[in-house]
Order: sequence, then C-alpha cells, then structure tokens
Amino acid sequence: MDQKVAAGVGNIFRAEVLYRHRLNPTTPGRDIDARTWRIVWDDLVGLMHYAVDNGRIDTVLEEHGPEAQGRPPRVDRHGGEVYVYRRAGLPCLVCGTPIRSATLEGRNLYWCPRCQRRKSAPRR
Repeated sequence: MDQKVAAGVGNIFRAEVLYRHRLNPTTPGRDIDARTWRIVWDDLVGLMHYAVDNGRIDTVLEEHGPEAQGRPPRVDRHGGEVYVYRRAGLPCLVCGTPIRSATLEGRNLYWCPRCQRRKSAPRR
C-alpha cells in the first residue's frame, strides 16, 4: 500500500492485475522480485490503455468472459468484466472458490484465496 513505487493505480486495477498474475494481495511490495514487477507493470499499462481507449475497465480474458462461460455480463457503474473487484462472496470465474474481501490500510482488497497464493509471477 506504500505508494512510493507506484501511485495512482487505483483499487480496480490493483485487485485485477494481482489476480491476473495469481499474486497474493497481502505480499509486501519489497518481496516482489524485479521479473515479477516488470510482468505486472507491463500488464497494468496494457489494461489501463485498453480502459482509456474503450471507456471501461475489462480485465477478464476471453475464455472467462460471459459468452465463453454462458453467464450474463457484469453490471456495475464502472462497467466491464472483472475477476475479483467488488465480487466478494461470488464464485471465482476460474476455480469457483468464493471471492474474499478485507480492508487493508483503508483500502478494500478483493482476491481468490485459491488462485492467488503466489509471491512471484509464474514462469512463461
């Protein structure tokens, strides 16, 4: 939550980019290695550009989208399809585990306790 390294990302993008890379949201930033940081940063930049270009925040990959999963689209004032943000208690789109939420330093965290166990991005 210390914003000396990256400020202004916002709760939606933070929650979603951590989910997309299966990173535990309680992992201190100092414990993230340089390779993981670069992977997360590059994805975050892409997500933000997409949001600006399309006027909505979509973070869900096509295979987890409404059409692919046969579910109705998400309805939220922020628009877009997301994995964990404001989905507390709902099933994870990937594994079905209920999404959790908690407050950390005045910010809402959302995460999947099954999918987000890592402290570094998986090797590709």
